[in-house]
Amino acid sequence: MKVAVIGKGKTGQAVIDLLKREEIHQVFDSQNPPTCEKLKGADVAVVFVNAAVFEHIYPVLLEVQIPVVSGVTGFRYDQKLIQSVTEAGKPWVVAHNFSLSMVLIKEALSSLGKLGSLSKETAYSLSETHHTQKLDAPSGTALSWQSWLNVDDCPIESIRKDDVKGIHALHIDNSNEHIELLHTAHSRTLFAEGALWSARYLNLHKELTGFYQFDEIVKKGVTINELE
Repeated sequence: MKVAVIGKGKTGQAVIDLLKREEIHQVFDSQNPPTCEKLKGADVAVVFVNAAVFEHIYPVLLEVQIPVVSGVTGFRYDQKLIQSVTEAGKPWVVAHNFSLSMVLIKEALSSLGKLGSLSKETAYSLSETHHTQKLDAPSGTALSWQSWLNVDDCPIESIRKDDVKGIHALHIDNSNEHIELLHTAHSRTLFAEGALWSARYLNLHKELTGFYQFDEIVKKGVTINELE
């Protein structure tokens, strides 16, 4: 598998560090922007850039017609773009958070959201903490948690502190109990592993086309041994 790595930020570098030298097609950044010609020969592109940069490069990714794994945050994939991905004939996998465990957390949150219908006193709140250079607030992951809970009222507190990789916490309170679900990322390697898991999956299943959320392919039940 030849991977085009787009973005040399902290998570992009973590992707580079996990790849073998012979697996790297080319690394792209502001000094070496991706073009159709440069992307030829790559089996998949793994993208970790900010939303403003992605606005400029996604037309190139559509034109070159290679599978894409996108960890871009703060970017909205509207129906027009999703349709363009489908028409291009290659699969795209996107996520705000490429932690494999997040797929299981989604199921847990969906269940915990039902508690509100059992107890009228139940109150929900979320908090997310990230490094001071993170531009979007609330984080895409926090917004996903809020959506997965599917409750009427769940405020989000955003905290920016030092070089925090990512802390997300759900708090559920009523008069008789406090429930807390906490996810702490210790290293950006966590997200790089999930992105490369997706890249290997797409490389193995060349018949796939269209637009996928990360959890959709993880739920297919493929193990890491099958991708090695």
